[in-house]
Amino acid sequence: MRITFNKLTALHVLRAWRSSGRTLTADRRGLEKSVVGPRKYWTRRRIAACLEFVGVSLSDVRGRVQVMVPRPGARIRSQTARNTVYVRGLPANSVVELRAGVRIPCPELLFIELGAIMPPAVQLLVGLELCGRFSRDARDPRDGKITYGIKPVTTADRIRSYVSAARDLAGLEQSRRVAEWLMDEAWSAQEALLNGLARMPLHELGYELGEMQLNPRFVARGALLSLVNKKSRVPDSLVRDTNVGFNYDGGAHFGEDGSEAPGAGLVDGSAFVAMREAMVADKRRDRDLLVQGLSVLPVTKEDFYERGGIDRVMLQAMSLLERTGQRDFSKQKRMLRRPRLANERQRLIWSLLPGRRGKELSRELARHEPPSSTVEDYTVEFGGHAIVMRRM
Repeated sequence: MRITFNKLTALHVLRAWRSSGRTLTADRRGLEKSVVGPRKYWTRRRIAACLEFVGVSLSDVRGRVQVMVPRPGARIRSQTARNTVYVRGLPANSVVELRAGVRIPCPELLFIELGAIMPPAVQLLVGLELCGRFSRDARDPRDGKITYGIKPVTTADRIRSYVSAARDLAGLEQSRRVAEWLMDEAWSAQEALLNGLARMPLHELGYELGEMQLNPRFVARGALLSLVNKKSRVPDSLVRDTNVGFNYDGGAHFGEDGSEAPGAGLVDGSAFVAMREAMVADKRRDRDLLVQGLSVLPVTKEDFYERGGIDRVMLQAMSLLERTGQRDFSKQKRMLRRPRLANERQRLIWSLLPGRRGKELSRELARHEPPSSTVEDYTVEFGGHAIVMRRM
C-alpha cells in the first residue's frame, strides 16, 4: 500500500525524520494513488501503522491526518484522514518516499502548501528551517528540543524555482512572495527569526534591511593572522555586500534553559564556568570580526522579549550602514517611528517566541485575524502557534 502525507502532517513527519538524524533521498516521484483493496476503508490502525513506520505516533498528530491524492476517485476513505486532491498544477516528481510506501511532498511543495494555512512570517520561519541546519521538535515546535547540525533538505533557489514552475495551487500566491525572502544556512531557530525579520518588507512588519547572508566564513590572511584568535570566523549574518551584521547570543548558549522570558534558568556552581567560557569565546569572536573590518552587532534573548528591543538593534544597524555610506534607510526609519506599526511588530515578534507569553499572543493574534469571504476559516494550534487555517 502507498500513502502520501501532506501539509501539517507532512511537516510533523519531516521534523521527526530530520531530528532522528535521517536524510531525504534525492529520488523524487510522481503522485500515485494509494493502493487498497476494492471498497475497503483505510482504518485508523492502518494509518497509524504507516506513521509509526516513519517514526511518528498518530496520537502526536493534531487533528485529522492530512493526505494527498491525484484524483477524486483516489481519496482515502477514513474518518481519520483529510484529503487534498491534486488533479493538476504539480511540477513533475513532487513526492519523496521515506520508507517503502510512505511518502511526503518534496520540501518545495510542502512550502507552497504551508502558504495556504500559515501567515507569511510563520511560513518564512518554516522555510528557513527547511533551508537550514536545524529542525524544530515535531510534537512541540515552539518549546520542544531543537536538533542542530543537520543537513538542509532544500535551498532557497530550489524553492523559488519550484514555485515558478507550479500552477494553480492553494498557497502559491503567498509562497511566491515569501520565497523571495528565503535564505540558506540558518543554524538556529532564533537566528532564523532575527534575520527573517531583517529581510521581511516593511508592509509585512519586517525591517527591510535588504538581502541577508547567513553564516559567511571570513578567513584571516597576511598580517591579520597575528591579530586574531582563530584563522577564520563566522558571524551569524551580514547584510549582503556590506560589513554590517548580527550575532545572536542566546540564553541556552550561556547555560540558561531558554524555557521562558529573561531570568529563567539561572545557573550556579559548575555551570558558571562553562557559561563564562562561552561569554569569553564570544567576546574574542567579536574582536576578531572587528579587526577584519566587520561591524557585527550582538543580539540577546532579552532584546527579543523587551518591548522595542529588536527595533533598537535594527535602528543601530541602519545607522551603521548609513554612516559608512552603504545604504539609505530614511523610509525604514520613518516607518519605525509609527507607534501603531511598532506595537503590531512587537506583538508579532512576541507571538513567535518560545514560552508562555508567546503562546498567549499567538492565540490572541489568531482571534483578531479578519475573516475571509471566499474560504472557511478555523483556528488550530500549531506547536504553540495558534494560526488561522483555511478550509478550501
